[in-house]
Amino acid sequence: MRMLARRSHRVLIGTLLLVSVANPANAMRCENGLTANGDSPEQVLRKCGPPDSRVVELPQRRGGHLIEGAVTVERWIYKSVHGARYRLRFVAGKLVDEDTEIFP
Repeated sequence: MRMLARRSHRVLIGTLLLVSVANPANAMRCENGLTANGDSPEQVLRKCGPPDSRVVELPQRRGGHLIEGAVTVERWIYKSVHGARYRLRFVAGKLVDEDTEIFP
C-alpha cells in the first residue's frame, strides 16, 4: 500500500511538471501560438497581432547622455472578448513579465 502511494505521488508530480512546462501559467494564448518569457516584440506581434495599447519608455538621459545601463521598456496591453486584460512588459527587447487581469 505504501509503495502504491509513493508511485501515485510521483506520477502526480511528474504530470504537474509536464503541464507547467507545456503551458506556463503566465503564457498568453494567441491565434498563432503561446507567448513566452524571452520573446521579442516581433515574435509576440507574429503570434498575437498588434496590442490594444503600447507604451514605450525610452532609456533615461542625464545631460543629454544616456545613463549607463538604461534600457527601453515597453508595456503592452491586449484586451480579450472574454473580459480579460493581458499586460506584457518588455525590457531591452525581451518579454520579461506577463500578467492577466480578469473582469467579471
